Amino acid sequence: MASAADLFGFDTVTLKGAPLDRAKGALRVARLHVRLANADTKSARLEDVLSEIEDEIGVHISRIDDAVMDDANALEASGEAQRLRQAELPLRAA
Repeated sequence: MASAADLFGFDTVTLKGAPLDRAKGALRVARLHVRLANADTKSARLEDVLSEIEDEIGVHISRIDDAVMDDANALEASGEAQRLRQAELPLRAA
């Protein structure tokens, strides 16, 4: 089994954006590498496990997206989003 030190430098990934965007990006990278490992394996058992892991990562990404959408909808429903948009408008001279 490879140690963490053996894995550094294997691939370089740069994640940009807000922390949540970087977390989702890391999950997408993990899903890609699980998919690549799955394509490379000769073991039916390992293929099943890797397929399940790939599916679960996709579920987690979807859960994050759903939570973000739910928060946005709740903000709109409460009227807070409109107040925030109004606060960002430039002041007009009377």
